[in-house]
Amino acid sequence: MSKLRKGAHWVQNIIHNPRVSFTVNHTIFTGTARIIDQDNEPELSAEISKLMSTKYGWNEGLIVELTCY
Repeated sequence: MSKLRKGAHWVQNIIHNPRVSFTVNHTIFTGTARIIDQDNEPELSAEISKLMSTKYGWNEGLIVELTCY
């Protein structure tokens, strides 16, 4: 999630080029990223917001989905 929403530099990069690399537990992955449209995908947005609230205590921001190749 991005608290700065579309103003964050990394979100702007995704908008211009959705190919990304990211690290999870010291493993590097390559794939694509997309911004979840909360108006068009309300159920997915609600589920992610619920998970974020439970785990991190906040759920505000732009939701970005990462998919590995």
